[in-house]
Amino acid sequence: MSIENKDEQEKLSWREIDKLKDQSSHVSQEKSSLKLSKRSEWVSKQYRKEIERLWMGKKGTDEYKKARNKIYNFHGTPKFNSAVKHFIADYGLPDDWNTLFLMLDYKKTDVVKEILLRLAGLYKTKSLTEIQGFRSKLEIMAMTTTNEELGKTIQSVLEK
Repeated sequence: MSIENKDEQEKLSWREIDKLKDQSSHVSQEKSSLKLSKRSEWVSKQYRKEIERLWMGKKGTDEYKKARNKIYNFHGTPKFNSAVKHFIADYGLPDDWNTLFLMLDYKKTDVVKEILLRLAGLYKTKSLTEIQGFRSKLEIMAMTTTNEELGKTIQSVLEK
């Protein structure tokens, strides 16, 4: 080709070049389906979260989370016992290890016995550090408790 022919040729813009590349048979057309699959994956995750919330009942609500956070925030303060009392009245005992562990400091011994039995059932799935922390807490409770029934329950859990 001569220089004159090159000038005569119509020069393509970058946009037109990109369109030609996109229309090529060597380029896959999966871009739009990939975007749809990410969107549908996100929607399905949101759907699963909502279903789990429904199955959890009261324990899946924001009020439950607020009440549980009160237990964490009031631990070691005079308001702790009332926060635990309201939580148990509204939702019963929690299912998670950390909240149950904090609730061992509650003043009612019958509730603490129930918490101990739940924690004893859960401790097999915990790490060595958590198990050691649990044993240490029980040993301290056994030394400091004045309630004989609670002491017997602590000893039976320690023996297991």
